[in-house]
Amino acid sequence: MSLDGGGDIAYDLAIIEFDDQGTFWKLDQLEDTLDLIERRNAETERGILVLPFVHGWKNNADPNQKEGDLVDFREELAAIADLLASGDKDSPDRVIGVYLGWRGATSRIPLQQQTTFFDRRRTAERVASLNMRETLFRILIATNANSSSKAFVVGHSMGGIVVGRTLQPDITTLLLSEGRNGIRLTSALTVLINPALDALASHQFIDFLKRSNARVEVRHADGRVEPVDQPIMVSIQTEVDTATGRAYPAGRIFATLFNNFRGDHAKGAPSRRTLVTRAEGHVPYLVSHDAWIEDGELRLERVPGAWNDTPYWVIRVTKDISKDHGDTRNPRLGELVDRIARGNRLYDTDAELWMRVSREK
Repeated sequence: MSLDGGGDIAYDLAIIEFDDQGTFWKLDQLEDTLDLIERRNAETERGILVLPFVHGWKNNADPNQKEGDLVDFREELAAIADLLASGDKDSPDRVIGVYLGWRGATSRIPLQQQTTFFDRRRTAERVASLNMRETLFRILIATNANSSSKAFVVGHSMGGIVVGRTLQPDITTLLLSEGRNGIRLTSALTVLINPALDALASHQFIDFLKRSNARVEVRHADGRVEPVDQPIMVSIQTEVDTATGRAYPAGRIFATLFNNFRGDHAKGAPSRRTLVTRAEGHVPYLVSHDAWIEDGELRLERVPGAWNDTPYWVIRVTKDISKDHGDTRNPRLGELVDRIARGNRLYDTDAELWMRVSREK
């Protein structure tokens, strides 16, 4: 589906669906999307921007919905197209949104919806499957076939589980195999918004990045290499999120009631039970940055002395930036994401984001 963003840049919307077992609903949807990316890459003069988005709880890919993540995604694509149209000559000249749909909503009855949280979370873990991994990486590979094109992956809520569990292991594998020479990040930025992602997986990923001394750099078309304090992946968590802050641990504590956990964690570090029963953004030990509004201005600062000093940023935000679990269209949240995106040179087709590792501290 091709649509006019309202400015000089149009955008395309593609939808790929998965069933409750994480299997393709229709494989043709993936192949058609890859054909679209290849065609737009061939047509472009300045590169394209591809946005794969995995929605969260209470949403799906029903095109008849009058509200929800699919409607919001269309509006966001139009806004990004307008933003690029007003940018400079190095900005991409086409936007492709790829909506990765699954059954995050199984009921339209409000009270009944609330009871589906834990069932849909288990489903999201299954959707983070081999088919999803194939989908994301084929999209990223197709995008980067044109060196001027960029990809920007987003996961919201339980979609954060899908994106995190899909991309973190593969980034780890790439760094283990090629990290000393440096790897170009296939996604110029990955953002998880209020993700229902368990803290244990994130702790392991952060620990790996710390032990590997992972560092980010921007490589420019003219040969310059610029070290930057920028993330490869960002998890943004509002401190007032009751879904991940209250419902999530309540369910996980009950589910792990009879599990055994080691008790030899380091002083000051969270216990393994805490890591298993909490969402990552609600474990202060993992938080790398705080973001808030002060005198009308957005502030983003590293937490002094934070254990997490890696390129995997876990940002704790105030209600001014995201007032609840589903507040993804807050202008202040958009401002935060845009600031990070510009630091990652997302809109600059003459720059690439790379990462390298060194065991030497």
